[in-house]
Amino acid sequence: MEYLWDFLRPFTIMAAELDPYIKIVVFLLALGIFYISYRAYAKNKSKRLLFVSVAFALFAFKWLIKLIDIFFSPGTFLADSSENIFELLILLSLFIALFRG
Repeated sequence: MEYLWDFLRPFTIMAAELDPYIKIVVFLLALGIFYISYRAYAKNKSKRLLFVSVAFALFAFKWLIKLIDIFFSPGTFLADSSENIFELLILLSLFIALFRG
């Protein structure tokens, strides 16, 4: 029996094969954006930029932990509940940057 979404299966397999590489790229991008936003904060001393920098620092740290989890542990260290805490802190930091900074 075929399902309507079966045409997506090759994309799912490809995404699973590329997953470790994509995680490295996401970590490097988050680290780069953190660096740029921190440099902007150091120049401008804006509270908004400080909270944006904190958000990207947390984002980069989360992905660093995910990479360590993949390459140095069985891949079960960072549970979804722990990842959700990172996401909440990132969103709170961005919220503060947008509405309170």
